[in-house]
Amino acid sequence: MTAGGEGTAPPRVARLPRVTRETGYAVCRELEEHPGNDYVIRLLERLEEENPCVAEFVSRLAIQHDDPVAVSTAALLVYRLLESQLEADELRRQLAP
Repeated sequence: MTAGGEGTAPPRVARLPRVTRETGYAVCRELEEHPGNDYVIRLLERLEEENPCVAEFVSRLAIQHDDPVAVSTAALLVYRLLESQLEADELRRQLAP
């Protein structure tokens, strides 16, 4: 019960999606379909447009390490996994009876 005596539940807090194996496999396939660093470069370009704060954070973090490509690749792939799972979950909700 709330202080006002109402029996309403607290609002649900949005959370990052839990990535499934299927989503992981799908993102791996996306990565394998593009030669070299093309996939990661395109992800970073899109992220710079859609979420510039995260793109800047990834870029700044990457240049502080001996292997900036590996660091940025890992960060961008985690971002893509979460993004892809969010898309899959939304599609599942839309198709649910």
